[in-house]
Amino acid sequence: MNSKARLLIDDSPGGNWAGTGPIRGIAVVFGIFLATRLVVWTATYSGVMINFRITQHIEPPLEPKLPDIVEKLREPDSPERRFFDANVANLEPMLGFDSWHYRQILLNGYHGPLPQPGGAPDRSDRNLAFFPFYPLACSLIAPLVGVPAALVGVSNLCALLAGILLYLWIRRRVDEASARYAVAFLFCWPTACFFSYGYAEGLTVLLVVMTLVLADRGHFLLAAVACAAATATRPTALALAAVVMLAYWMRQSGPVGRRLVRTGLLGLVAAGGIAAYAGYLTYLYGTPLVYFSNFKVEWIDDEARSTWFQYLTMARVWDQFKYFGRAIIGFPEGLVHLTHPFAWNMPANFAILFVSLAGLTRVARSFRPYLLLGPLIFLHGYLASGGASFGVNPIARYTVVSVPAFVVLAAWCAREWKSGPRVVVLALLMLLQVTWAFHFGLGEWPG
Repeated sequence: MNSKARLLIDDSPGGNWAGTGPIRGIAVVFGIFLATRLVVWTATYSGVMINFRITQHIEPPLEPKLPDIVEKLREPDSPERRFFDANVANLEPMLGFDSWHYRQILLNGYHGPLPQPGGAPDRSDRNLAFFPFYPLACSLIAPLVGVPAALVGVSNLCALLAGILLYLWIRRRVDEASARYAVAFLFCWPTACFFSYGYAEGLTVLLVVMTLVLADRGHFLLAAVACAAATATRPTALALAAVVMLAYWMRQSGPVGRRLVRTGLLGLVAAGGIAAYAGYLTYLYGTPLVYFSNFKVEWIDDEARSTWFQYLTMARVWDQFKYFGRAIIGFPEGLVHLTHPFAWNMPANFAILFVSLAGLTRVARSFRPYLLLGPLIFLHGYLASGGASFGVNPIARYTVVSVPAFVVLAAWCAREWKSGPRVVVLALLMLLQVTWAFHFGLGEWPG
């Protein structure tokens, strides 16, 4: 049989969960995690320091000015000291943008769109868009280590545990090489930088891997419970509930009516996190629809939404490729357009979509439902955004938890690629992640 016709992922052979001798592989996973996180932290803090030099008008070369800068940092009321306290100290570089809202939830709880004098909505309290399980998990250790360390620590620890669990699962499910490459692709993917920040993505990816492992081993009720926890972390995890339902349906036999009832009940459990949050909002505000009101007030208002024609033709998606056009037309100076993360949002998404759909013919039937996770997350993110640029930009961050696509890509890489293309692809992905991290540290929203 031609090697390209073989299945990349067969049906699980069963056997011992851990296999034999996984310690060395876990050490490799730990090394991949540390190396990639070190790069992300360095790039993020580099962005912060460039921002410091811009705001303080420090022109290169920096070295002769360092003694004066250090001296000013020792003055409590100097502009340099204030900048460092607000932007560098206490893990601040890792807590930009959405992290601010999670921090406010931990410190002050949830606040909705409250009316102000004159009837205008209060745009300073807008954190209902952020689901509760991540700040709840952080609250367990925040009294011990502080809120910033809790937000960053939980995110990084969960990402590491996700990598270890992914390795153990794919080592048994596929093979050793594929398991290691799956972890490498997970941590090298451009938007994996958000695993290092005070964001919910680290916890989400752990819950996604847990759900997939449990479902793959036939423990669907436990998988639904893990999925419910994921849906209490990010709304895009609702796609995972659909995947669990489809996987369960394909595994079951018997009368259609009974299968429908059981699958529906499983779906209700899997979506339990969203249902619980809706109940909590109803308790606070009398209706769960306050979530959408809050979202519309601040995040995607009417002016930002697409027209129906733009929405149906996905105009804002195709518009993302304008950066490549500008780079080509203005070459070589135009290459500066490719330094912005928005230039790579859609290529990253489309890579997930391509691998997911192409992999359907290269994996066993039991694995196929899992490959729909990436496309469903993309579809959910686009539909929920109303086609607005503000909602389209971060979809690449949402699809970073599309673990099954990374598994297929890893098996492809391990079994059918030569060493040269492997190194080039992983290096390119990590380089793009540096771009995302640098812009994050610089204070520019990367999606």
